Amino acid sequence: MPSNTRYGKAALISAFVVGGGQIYSRRIWSGIVLAGLFYGSIALMVIIWTGINQAFWGLLAAWILFWVYNILDAYKGFRYQKPPCEKACPAGIAPWIYINLICNNSEEKYPFIPFFGTLEHICPAPCESECTRRGIDAAVAIKYLKRCVSMEEPGRAANARREKIAIIGAGPCGLSAAHYLGRKGYNVTVYEREEKPGGVLAILIPRFRLPDAMLDAEIKATLGPNVELKCDVEIGKDLKFEELLENYDAVLVAIGAWRATALGIPGEKIALSGFDVLRKIKNGERFDLGTVGVIGGGNTAIDAARSLRRQGNDVKIFYRRRIMDMPAEKEDRIEAQEEGIEIVPLTTPVEMKKGITVMTRTECTEGRKGGVEIVRDSEFEVKLDAVVITAGQWPESNFMKDHVTTDRHGRILTKNGRTSQPKIYAAGDAVLGSATVAHAVGQGLSVAEELDRRLRKVPGFWHRMVRREFLPGVRQISMHTDKKIEIPHRAVEERVKDFNEVELKAPNEELKKEACRCLTCPIKYNP
Repeated sequence: MPSNTRYGKAALISAFVVGGGQIYSRRIWSGIVLAGLFYGSIALMVIIWTGINQAFWGLLAAWILFWVYNILDAYKGFRYQKPPCEKACPAGIAPWIYINLICNNSEEKYPFIPFFGTLEHICPAPCESECTRRGIDAAVAIKYLKRCVSMEEPGRAANARREKIAIIGAGPCGLSAAHYLGRKGYNVTVYEREEKPGGVLAILIPRFRLPDAMLDAEIKATLGPNVELKCDVEIGKDLKFEELLENYDAVLVAIGAWRATALGIPGEKIALSGFDVLRKIKNGERFDLGTVGVIGGGNTAIDAARSLRRQGNDVKIFYRRRIMDMPAEKEDRIEAQEEGIEIVPLTTPVEMKKGITVMTRTECTEGRKGGVEIVRDSEFEVKLDAVVITAGQWPESNFMKDHVTTDRHGRILTKNGRTSQPKIYAAGDAVLGSATVAHAVGQGLSVAEELDRRLRKVPGFWHRMVRREFLPGVRQISMHTDKKIEIPHRAVEERVKDFNEVELKAPNEELKKEACRCLTCPIKYNP
């Protein structure tokens, strides 16, 4: 990646020679076009000169604006049309770039992104759903290739600033925001109600999906200079929200979504909460329940079912829509089925009794966004020793209801991260509802950037003009015809006995072959 010095030189050259900085940065055609338009218009003006008049002053103003744009363009550097994989990434990662680095054995490293390794383990990979390679055979294994990506160390922090910022929540969203703001020189204090940071990653995600050692390393890398972490402090209980508003220049709310959704059916109180089950299992508690029914189709349902299966329980998942409509990651759903967990679609409970749950059939023909209708007279009983409900969750934002505007589910309403109170910002699940870790990281970084811009009073248009793209020495890849890599897993009969990681790392040669299946869209196809 060109250094800041090179960008500065390019801008300086363009200040004296329009288009010169672009040519210096190897943007040859951009420089030629800018120079041609600028100097060509001057030459034309000389040819048709009729003296100083009103049109001349208008043209002079246009020349000045064009000259300023030329300088900013030289400073900003190369820009490209983002390919589908990059557009689809909620965390703002450019997969095609790190894949290109792998394929070309480049020593260049990808810029630091909080929880990059975590996303390799638990991201649903929307980038792969949009991969152009699908039109030929199958998407590139974009998520899995993160395993062999070398990433830069976080850069030095900027000069210290006087402003103080409080962040509520030390999950992936809050920590990502803290990382960004700390590097910008702000004094950041992160408040976490749990005993340790990490949020849902540390408390709920099973170890067979996300090993503790990796998560601890990711959190350590994300926490940096100017960031103070205060755990076991619950805002609204141990510390009043109003005190944060008094003592800090800005407050960023990243509390996640922890309030479970009730089904609203008779006997529901005898059921277990999916969050409680996962939390207790991760703390070492056993659940010898027998035959268990898990209600839901998201990641929490799959994680709870697979965790209970590892403790010797017979587990079934009941989902009110079709299997293909399940919001859980497809790979994890397939792994659950391999481990002996039956998924019963188009079924929902209507009443719970001790030892028996009354179910009914449902109809759903329009996917996840369509309605679900109950089939009349289709009730049947299922013998279950225990039921675990994982029907979704919403933010717990009551402690700040007098300061921000929320919707009926408790989600905080924002515009570019800013709430109805100018001093308060919000991001992640507190705004979106239950979403992915990639959304949390992306929201944390983008809202922190917006907060930084407002505290520095930088106009939005100027911020967009000088913002640079990361583009290393990428090269076009000769298209490989190899089939998509088969991700290695531990044998089913082994992995259901413990909580060790399920996925294994393929040899580096196989990973490079997979990387070389990338079509290098911005270079070759410019989609």
